[in-house]
This record gives sequence, C-alpha cells and structure tokens, in this order.
Amino acid sequence: MEREPIHHLESAPARRGLKARWWVMFLIFFSTILAYTDRSNISVVAVTIMNEFGWDEQQFGLLASAFFAGYLLLGIPAGWLSDKWGGVRFLAIGVLMWSLFTILTPLAWGFASMLLIRFLLGVGEAVNFPSHTSIVSRWSPVHDRGRWQGLNMSGMALGVMIAAPITTWLTEKFGWHASFYFFGILGIIWAVAWLKIATDDPKDNRFITPEELAEMQHVTELHNEKQTKISWNKILRVKEVWGMTLIYFFQNYNWYLYLTWLPAYLMKARGFSLLNVGLYGMLPWLGAFLSMNLAGLVSDWLSKRHGLTTARRIPIYVSFVGTAIFMALGAYTPNQWAALAYITLSVTFLGINFAMFWTLPIDIGPKSAGTLSGIMNTSGTIAGIIAPALTGFLIVTLGSWQYVLFIGAALGITGAILTRFMISANRVLD
Repeated sequence: MEREPIHHLESAPARRGLKARWWVMFLIFFSTILAYTDRSNISVVAVTIMNEFGWDEQQFGLLASAFFAGYLLLGIPAGWLSDKWGGVRFLAIGVLMWSLFTILTPLAWGFASMLLIRFLLGVGEAVNFPSHTSIVSRWSPVHDRGRWQGLNMSGMALGVMIAAPITTWLTEKFGWHASFYFFGILGIIWAVAWLKIATDDPKDNRFITPEELAEMQHVTELHNEKQTKISWNKILRVKEVWGMTLIYFFQNYNWYLYLTWLPAYLMKARGFSLLNVGLYGMLPWLGAFLSMNLAGLVSDWLSKRHGLTTARRIPIYVSFVGTAIFMALGAYTPNQWAALAYITLSVTFLGINFAMFWTLPIDIGPKSAGTLSGIMNTSGTIAGIIAPALTGFLIVTLGSWQYVLFIGAALGITGAILTRFMISANRVLD
C-alpha cells in the first residue's frame, strides 16, 4: 500500500500557552455544543410539549423533520461559500441565526408556527459543519486532522449530554420554555467572541506566532496556491465523493434516530421517568463523546504508519458493526437497564464514525473541503428528515420500537460492507 507523504518541518521552539489554532478549534468545538443543545433540547421536553399541545408521536416526528428540511436548504451553498470566501463570517451568521430562532421557539402558538421556527432553526444550523471543515482544512496539519475533527464533532455528543440535565432542571424549575432562552443567549455571546478571535487565514491572526506558522507551513502553502477551478461535473465523477455521501446517510439515519427519539424511547418503551432520563440519558452521549475523540487520535496514529485510507477505513468498520450489534441487542432485551446499557454501547460505537467522515473531505480535496462536506452532509440531512418521521410512523402504526431498531442495525451492516468498496482517503481533488 502506497503511503501518503509526510511533510517534515523544522521544529519550532517550545512556547508556553495555548497556540492560536487551539483557540480556533476549541471555539469550533463549543459552537458544535451549542448547535446540539439548541436542536436536541426539544427532544428532552418532547412528552411535555406533546401533552401541552395535544400532539401525537407522528406530529412530533414531523417537527423534527422540519428542522432537517431547513438544514437541507443551505448545506451545500454554505460549504461552497466557506471555501470561496472563508468560513469564519458564515459560521458567525449561522450561529446568530439559529440562536435567534432557539429563543423564539417558546413563542410558537400552534403546530404550523412551530414547524416554521424549527425549519428556520435548521437553515441557520446548516452553516455549522461545512464552515467548520473549511476552517479546519486551513488550520490543521495533515496528521492532526483526525484529532481536531474528532474534537469538533464530539461537541455533538457533549451538547446532547449536557442538554438533557440542563433542560430537565430548567423545565422542573421554570417550565419547558426556559432552556430555549438560556441556550439561545449563549449562542449570541459565542458569536461575539468568535469574531474577535478567529480568522480564515492563519497569517492574519493576531494571536499566532512565527513558530506556529512554521508548524503549519505545508497547509498554508497549499491554500495560498492559485486555485484551479473544479467543476461540479468533475466533483460528481469522483467515486470517493459518492462513497462518503451514500454511506454517511446510513450513519446519520441512526444518529438522528437516537437524537430525536431516545428520551421518548426510554420513557415510553422502557419506563424511565423524566428525571431518570435527565440523569441516565447522558450515558450514551458520554460514550459517544469519548469515542469521537479517541477515534480521531487513533486514526492520526494509524495514518503515520499505514496511510490515510487504512486509518479512516478501520474505525468505520468498527463503528458500523458495533452500532448494529448493540442496536439489535437493545431491541431484544426485556430488561430496561440492559436496554440502556446496549443503547449506550450502540451510540458509543456510532460516535467513532464522525471523526472519520468529517476528515475525509479534507483528505480527498483540502481546498474544496467545505463544498465536499456540504455535499456529504446533505445526504446526512436527508437521513435526518426521514429517520424521525419514519420512526414516528412505525411507532404509531406498528406499536413497537423493535422494528425501528432492527432497521437501524441493518443500515449499520450495509454501511460497513460498502465502506470497503467506496471509501478512500486519496487526494483526488485540488
């Protein structure tokens, strides 16, 4: 197997304090936490909202799907614009927009208005990940990509994890409206800090040192090269683009199944109380948070020894197979605590994949990473539209959660098989 070249630079002198890129990456990580608190807190109070408005599971599933319909609208344009003009401004605009509609959520007066608010919330959040990926491609050395994308994506799990207890506590104290105001205000504060600290080009950052610029010499030289225009026709003829786009659908179907329905599943199918969901419902997301970060580190380690393609494929195999096995076990067991344990392991394995999928666009086309990730994420968003609505339909019509989990397990096995034939990390664009 041919190994990707490793670019050696002279060692920069040691310096104290956090490097500029660490501040950029940590802020990206925090924006992902906010994105997921703002999209997932509604699932924590799903039963409360359904009871207050008289909605059933199928209607709530449509609310979740409305978010992803808005998310679908802007995904590819956001990635393309981030590559063309830089992702920093677009990310700030996106965070401000979704924070505004988070604050407006409790003001909905009926089903139609709630649908519109969730749709516009999705439009704002569509900017998040393509902009992230474009920024990371400009700020991360080759063999640190997995680490940083693992950290950035782990904000999803941490966001869901902290959304549950914070939303539960605020709901118990002040009513279900309170968490939407709280998380929305945090997003506005984040946007102000982001614009003061982050820049698209590391050379323009007032916090960066010459030593750190030297560490990123290869990356900055790559992005400063004259860009050869790449047509959409060329992008869509690349096997790797189709591979990561198709297989990410299977990944996100299960992710959004858990994201939108896990609290209701634990309460309605397994008999947990709202307070128990607020406590034990954190465990699957804690597992995913740890696995996302570990997967990025392991993949970077493998990339130095076996090349990027092997370093991306192995964690994907492990992720899909582990997710499927524990999803099926969770469907079969009659014990509520065993079900919680199996679902926790399933979500933990599922988390491994995110560092891989969001590093692949940088691997195969570093200067087109935002565009490629936007294409990939569009497929994942379609899964986000289908999974909540189909799950609600199956629960209402069949009266069982088992079929829901079996479908997810089958998709996991399919994703593992297709990875062998359709996924590589070869640089085929730019």
